[in-house]
Amino acid sequence: MNLRHLTIFKTVCEEGSITGAAKTLSMTQPAISHAINELEESVGASLFDRVSRKIVINENGKFYLSKVIPLLELYHDLETCSGSLNRQTPLRIGSCVTLASFLLPGVISRFMKSNPESVVKVTVNNSKEIAQLLLKNELDIGLIEGVVLGEQLEKIPFSSYPLAVICAPDHPFARPASQPVSLERLVEEPLILREEGCTIRDTFDCALTLHNLTAVPLWSSTNSDVIVQAARENLGVGVVPRIFADPYIQRGEIVEIDVKEFDVSCMNHVVFNKDKFQSESFQAFINLVLFD
Repeated sequence: MNLRHLTIFKTVCEEGSITGAAKTLSMTQPAISHAINELEESVGASLFDRVSRKIVINENGKFYLSKVIPLLELYHDLETCSGSLNRQTPLRIGSCVTLASFLLPGVISRFMKSNPESVVKVTVNNSKEIAQLLLKNELDIGLIEGVVLGEQLEKIPFSSYPLAVICAPDHPFARPASQPVSLERLVEEPLILREEGCTIRDTFDCALTLHNLTAVPLWSSTNSDVIVQAARENLGVGVVPRIFADPYIQRGEIVEIDVKEFDVSCMNHVVFNKDKFQSESFQAFINLVLFD
């Protein structure tokens, strides 16, 4: 029994005769009869009654037909969607919080305009978690800032952004006559930082470690906007991506502090598993990030 047998059986049932099925399928009548005989031998039961040189579907045949029809319909659906399977399969994108705030929405919007049949699912988390999801094959592509760990991951740098140390306009560090602040003096202030494990926090901590310093934050947040707002209210000194702080700096709501020996940037990467199958949608998304 194979798909050919089932198709012939269904057609004979629909046409009500060997002659009609042969015409519909462009086959000879003996070939149709032979296929029906093979199918009946395979299932171990007669599917048709032979009456006056005609065949009439019997109860066995009716029951068997009820199983064959949905099977053939499912096969037809599989054939229909095969050509567009890559486009219909969701593209699973992961992003760190900073890139999700400033880059990802625009990239997704442009991608959907040029790939309207594609489905995109997005996960936003810190860089470490996004890398873990890529290694588990729970994501297809990641947009990650900072150092990316994992030999199995392909990492393509595409941009970078500097970190800014910020405070309120009435903070002593913001006074026009103030001298550049040392890192030693900075860590004595109430600090408002991102959470441990976040690339921004790790980058800041590494800069301090080079000077044998550590940070004990008063606030720890998973959201850079919370840090900006807290610094704006003069609750402490914050460290955020400059792209996050720039609008507030331009409006005079916060001030960027000049810190000695602190010129630190985070590199951004497109990341994916080296063994990942690269569909058309996969390649189109990466090209959009790298070259658009």
